[in-house]
Amino acid sequence: MNKFIRWYNQNRRSVWATIGIILLIIVVIQLINNFYKVSNEKELNNISNQTQNTTDNYSYNNVRVDDNHSSLTGETLSTDQETEIGVIDNFINYCNQQDLQSAYDLLSDECKEEMYPALENFQESYYNNVFNNSRKNVSVENWIDNIYKVNVNEDFLSTGRYSKDETIQDYITVVEVNDQYKLNINGYVGRKEIAKEKEDKNIKIEVEETDEYMDYQYYKIKVTNNSENTILLDDGVSIEAMYIEDVNGNRYSAYTHELNEGQLMVSPRETKELKIRYYSRYGSEKEINKVVFSRMILNNETYTTFQNKSLYRDYANFEIEI
Repeated sequence: MNKFIRWYNQNRRSVWATIGIILLIIVVIQLINNFYKVSNEKELNNISNQTQNTTDNYSYNNVRVDDNHSSLTGETLSTDQETEIGVIDNFINYCNQQDLQSAYDLLSDECKEEMYPALENFQESYYNNVFNNSRKNVSVENWIDNIYKVNVNEDFLSTGRYSKDETIQDYITVVEVNDQYKLNINGYVGRKEIAKEKEDKNIKIEVEETDEYMDYQYYKIKVTNNSENTILLDDGVSIEAMYIEDVNGNRYSAYTHELNEGQLMVSPRETKELKIRYYSRYGSEKEINKVVFSRMILNNETYTTFQNKSLYRDYANFEIEI
């Protein structure tokens, strides 16, 4: 005992320094443990809340909804929009199950008429390109109103691989027809009836309807030539001569390269129907109010005799208010 006391007295400072270091280490370890404990609890609570919110808002089996807000407006999904996503969920389920008839039946009549007039067209042009006899992982996000951005990927659980480079993106619009929800797929937004016309110089142009896509618009136009001369709707000098115009004065040119001279030529007493595509991306606030043919040739027979076409003057500027 005396030896221990003597040793302690000789090494008192070292002993207490060691004890202090040990206590400090214990305190630091406890602080670190408490920090990670609190952090983990917060993370678990966040995950729990997110899971709870997802469970409360959605109960889809074939699509994933990563955000319950609109991409453009930031507004929270409404009950109607949640129902619309449920229709998309059914469509994806039918495609994953290779029940093509049921998937096709969910398309609107306008979508079928415009893009897939028969089940075989739907299979070849859409299903084979997007699903191709395999099950897909699909995420859905509201873009705006009744339009949804849809991302389609390989089912990585079954294939063991995932790549964002292989993502197929589509825009699907949900429409209500006769108290039933139907889908417009592959970027097709829908159809609007117009039924506006203008008649001048014995020529009548009727704008019947428009089919809107996310990246462009088609206008169905009927031209009746009651004059004695062949007319040409556009002389081809400027790609901006045929256009549609919105209420703010913005112009959107026609895909003139898709139209040959024969399509734009209307003989005397002839009525011709055209479907013209315009460089007009979809915008929920955009309002088109004019269809314009600014360089219509009123006498093509005379026009062809001019070696220097710039000397020809018998033009008409047709603006149809819609």
